[in-house]
Amino acid sequence: MEAQRRSERAAHTHVLIAVKELRLAKSRLAQSLSAGDRTDLVSAMLRDTLTTLVGAGIGTDPQSGITVVTPDPAVAAIADEYGVRHWPDPGRSNPDASGLNAALVAAEAGLESDPARTDLVALQADLPALRADELLDALAAARQVGRAIVVDHTGTGTAALFACGPGTTLDPRFGIDSAARHIASGAHALEGNWPGLRQDVDTIADLTAAARLGLGPETLAVLERVACTSGVRGPLLP
Repeated sequence: MEAQRRSERAAHTHVLIAVKELRLAKSRLAQSLSAGDRTDLVSAMLRDTLTTLVGAGIGTDPQSGITVVTPDPAVAAIADEYGVRHWPDPGRSNPDASGLNAALVAAEAGLESDPARTDLVALQADLPALRADELLDALAAARQVGRAIVVDHTGTGTAALFACGPGTTLDPRFGIDSAARHIASGAHALEGNWPGLRQDVDTIADLTAAARLGLGPETLAVLERVACTSGVRGPLLP
């Protein structure tokens, strides 16, 4: 009965996307990409993720929306380009997992939408192969259970965290083995064929896997440029 009430209730959706300072992003790609290329890649993946969210209809009514949580003015400028809100990360000097979780909690508390009618999603920013139907399908599944996660392609990380229904909060546990920590704290692991939603990017192998799924145009343009200038087409693009 509770699941039925959740599914029938008219809900808005607000998506929170946390992005650390660009100079600190994607350090595991440092052996293959220059600092400038990594900055361009992270910016492109964020743009593609935002494009997908807008295409999914997120933020089309006044109570829904998208907030980019970041300490980086360049990332905030990208949010402005897309007409979405940005929230200053209070953990600017502490970019580790605890800082990320604190930033998401602060952003959640700062939302102006009605908490009783707004479902929340904490989404990774590095999902260049994400498709709108995947996110909407996962959101529909989350609305059946309340607080839920989509485990990433590694089986250990969290690609998306959902808080659906009155009184449900994100209670984020991002960091090492976040999937297990979210599940241990009561989140349901959603099952679904959502390869683009699960395919976040931390390594060259991740980039190749995302490329096989189909990259967003901004990410594809960056990788094609990098491949042409650095001669690493094989590791980056199929």
